[in-house]
Parts: sequence; C-alpha cells; structure tokens
Amino acid sequence: MTPVWKRTSRLATVILAVGFAVALAPASRAEDKPSAQPAAQPAAASSSAAETQQRLAELEKEVSALVQEIATLKESDAAGMKTAAYHPDAAQASAAAAPEKVTLAGLLGSTTISGFVDTYYGYNYNHPFDNNSGFRFFDQKTNTFGLNMAEMIVDKAPDAMSTEGRFGYHVAAGYGQAASVVNGSDIAGDGSAFYVKEAYGSYLAPIGKGLKIDVGKFVTPMGNEVIETNANWNYSRGLLFYYAIPYFHFGARATYTFNPKWTLTALVVNGWNNSFISHEGGTGQSSGLTYHGQLAWTPNAKWSVTSMYMAGPVIDAYPYVSGKYSAITDWKQLSDTIIAYTPNSKWAFAIDGDYGFGPKNYSCEGSCVVSPPKIKWWGAAGYAKYNFNAKSNFAVRYEYYGDPAGYTGLVFGDSGHAQEVTGTYSYNLTSGLLVRGEYRYDFASDPIFLKGLYGAVKEQNTATLGLVYSFSSANAK
Repeated sequence: MTPVWKRTSRLATVILAVGFAVALAPASRAEDKPSAQPAAQPAAASSSAAETQQRLAELEKEVSALVQEIATLKESDAAGMKTAAYHPDAAQASAAAAPEKVTLAGLLGSTTISGFVDTYYGYNYNHPFDNNSGFRFFDQKTNTFGLNMAEMIVDKAPDAMSTEGRFGYHVAAGYGQAASVVNGSDIAGDGSAFYVKEAYGSYLAPIGKGLKIDVGKFVTPMGNEVIETNANWNYSRGLLFYYAIPYFHFGARATYTFNPKWTLTALVVNGWNNSFISHEGGTGQSSGLTYHGQLAWTPNAKWSVTSMYMAGPVIDAYPYVSGKYSAITDWKQLSDTIIAYTPNSKWAFAIDGDYGFGPKNYSCEGSCVVSPPKIKWWGAAGYAKYNFNAKSNFAVRYEYYGDPAGYTGLVFGDSGHAQEVTGTYSYNLTSGLLVRGEYRYDFASDPIFLKGLYGAVKEQNTATLGLVYSFSSANAK
C-alpha cells in the first residue's frame, strides 16, 4: 500500500500544476499573436481556451480522486493503530518485522567487557610525615589524592548449551596502588603498579549437574572481603583481608553445585600468593603444592555458611649448619568461616573468623631446635549494613586481629594485637557512580602508628572520600 505521505506529495504536485495552468492561460492567449496570419487570431485563441478548460477539468477530477484516496488511507492507518493498541499480538508481529537494533551486548554475544575506576582522597589526623596510613595498603596514601585501582575485565562464562559453549575464560588486568601491593606479594612480582589480577580458562564438564573446572590465576576464596572496592560494604579493606589470608592462587579449581543449598570447591595451587613454586624463596614462601577445600551451605534465602581450609608446605628457616645453608620446611594451615544473615531488605549481617597455625619458630646455632611459642595468628570481624533505600546504605565493621609472633608482619610487640572500627556511608549517584564517605579508628597494643616526623602512637584516625565508577557491556544500549 502506498504511504499517506507519498499520496499527499502527489496531491500537492497536482494542485501546483493546476495553479500554474490557470495563471499562464491568459498570458498565452495575449502573447500568441503571429504576424503572418492576423485573420486567424480569434480562432486560435478560441481553440487554446477550450484546451485549457479541458485540461483544468481533467486535473480537477484527478485532485478529487487523490483527496478521496488520502482520506481512505488515513482511516486505514487509524484502524491499524487501534488494532495494535487492543491486540498486542499484532503489535508484536509488527515490531518483529522491524530490523533488530544493533547493540554492543549483541555484538559481543556471551562475552562481557566490564571494569571500574576507583579513586579517593584520604586524610590522617596523625599527619604522618611519609603520608602513609598504618594497616592500609590499597588506600595507604593519605592527605593526598590516590588511585586505588583501575581495572578491565573480559569474561565468558561456560554453559551447557553446546560443546563449544562449555569452554569459557576470565581475564582481569588493573593498574594502581592495589595492583602494586598484590604484585609485591608474589614471589615473581616486582611491585609494579600494573598487574594481571586473574587469567584462567574454564570448562564445564558434563558430570552430573556440571563440574566447573578453572585453571590459571584467580583470587583466593578466603575471607569476606575482595579486591574490588564496590563489591565490599566498606571502602577500606580490613585487617583480616591484608594480614590473615592470601590475595591469590595459581593452579586448578573445581566447583560442583549439588543443589541450591550445597556447593563444594576443591583447589590444588602453588601456595599463598605464588605464581610458581621455588625452593629458593624467602621464609614463608611455598615449597610445594597447597591444598584447599571449601563447603558452602545456603539453607534458605536468609542464611549462608561458608567454611574453608587450606594447608601446604612453606619454607620456615635457612639455618647455616655444617658449613652450608639448607631450607627447613613446615606446613602452614589456615581455616576461615563466614556466616551471613539477611533478615529482610533493610538489614544484612556477616561475621568472619580466621585461625592460622603450623609454622614453627626455629633457633639455629650449630643445630636447629624449635623455639616456642609455635606460630599462630587469628582474627574475627563483624559486619552490619542498613539500606536506607535503593541508592544509599550505611555499613559498620569491627575487627580484632592477633599476631603475637609477628609472623604475618602486623605488629612486632609482646602482645601483638590490633583492632579497628569503621563506618561507611555509600550513595549511588548514578547506576555506575558510587560515592563513599568513611571514618575509621585503628588502635594497637603497641605504638606502631607514625605521628608527624618521628612520633609513634597506638591510635590512628582517618577519613576517606572514595569515588568508584563502574561499567559493563551488558548494560550498553
């Protein structure tokens, strides 16, 4: 069917032609005066007038027909719109006939590209001369602006829809202070501000309901907090995150979900923050494969319990015996349990407990003997969050951490313990921009916080304003 606008355009052309014909008809009669045949002038004028009248009559008929056709088309379009309004199936059929809109998500298919930029301004009331806050690493710089981390993630989750679809991958690379810290913890790291946080391939094996196998580098499943700021309740990371557990592992991981309530995960990795195993590494470095088991139980929508255990050999000492150095290894072990409770849409709670043990203190003078006490470290953290609405919430965290032997590098004192209390207000300014204001109070058993140029105190007060902008191709229009 010819569109209404085309018919209207044709009508306008015809009317314009009629106008020109009427306007030019008298002029033609006045100017048409051949000098060679003056006697024939009345007959020629009469003939021209008759032709013009006939043409005008034909144009009037055509205009009348076009007007009638346009009116019919308008009535048809109005009926079509009414039908679409009262018959959704007809509207859907019409929409289906239209060409599909091209989007970034459609071009990428099952692959997503996402990331975030995390910046902050920190203020320390002790005004440390080196502008570094104690117990902090990712947001250590204070009284200055800082880049916590910028990260880009490429991800394709495996699925069981096809043989090729069972393969997936995940790569996350970042830059910033957090990257430098994680790099520095690796035996192969150089403290660079650029790092590859994760890089692994995945395969969903057709075993039972699907056994997911990952091989490569991935972050540790230990702990209630993660490397990405916007995935935590607070802006800063806690004591347990920095000291009690590793950052990442390199190896293999297998996960099987029996049902919505039970999930079992097993890992065989190179150790704690080890890209590879080296028998020439420093004290505390892995000297063999580390084994890890994790069991997650979700009895209902309100409760979840995750219990984890890992153990593996590490180098504990390099004694000089009989004219040479030799490495002594012992097993380092760690258990971690997280209990989460969400009673309703407003409140959420969590507790996290860590207990590490195994390595020994060695005293080597000619021969090596164990020097008590045996190394142990432990800690507990409690979290609470209240949602004011969909855009804002307030979270509180309290932690206690003990490391009397100073094995994890926290405190070098007799009692060796530290505590902290943190309050964080979060506001989602837009769907992609998160703003966080935080106040934190740290206190320790020993004066380890720098104050001014040379002073050392047991307490530290800090305030932080953080901005996290995140994006994902899955949300691209």
